[in-house]
Amino acid sequence: MNWLKKCLLSFRSLMGSKAGRLPTSPSSSDLSTKNFTTAQSITPKAAVLKPSSPSEAKASGWQADPRSEKNLATVQPQLQKLGRELLRRLAAEGLTFKVIQGRRTQAEQDALWAKGRTKPGPKVTWTRNSRHLTGRAIDLALFSGKNVVWESKHYTRAGEIGEQLGLVWGGRWKGGKTDKPHFELPA
Repeated sequence: MNWLKKCLLSFRSLMGSKAGRLPTSPSSSDLSTKNFTTAQSITPKAAVLKPSSPSEAKASGWQADPRSEKNLATVQPQLQKLGRELLRRLAAEGLTFKVIQGRRTQAEQDALWAKGRTKPGPKVTWTRNSRHLTGRAIDLALFSGKNVVWESKHYTRAGEIGEQLGLVWGGRWKGGKTDKPHFELPA
């Protein structure tokens, strides 16, 4: 019952005074942003989220850390909003996650792909054609103080919240290639 109560309270706080009004498409200025593809859509799940920008987040008493904001600024506007909301909900549960990766260049993706293949280290990616290249994906990491915690049950909780927001979570990928820190917009 406690979980259901939290969900209902979260839903009520998200709806605020804008209940029933959903934006139907991004503005033309969103479509002309140079780092993004123009194939954007806003799903009803994503459309009612608050806070949706750094200034709105600050006004509500919560704000993402500077590193997360820097990385969120590189991805598509819809993912920026969803990423902030994901971080806000995790913070409300006492968990400190940060966005550690947003958009990547092809050279950055190729360098990651080379790890464990032609360069030393373990394999860290399975593709040269990641959603990070088009600003449609982010990677989160759990922090304990200044230290990253890679192995934790809290990634599963982050995945559950991300999926509630309409994101695709890499922790559910099939074929043994899971990526728990990874979240992306649906295709």
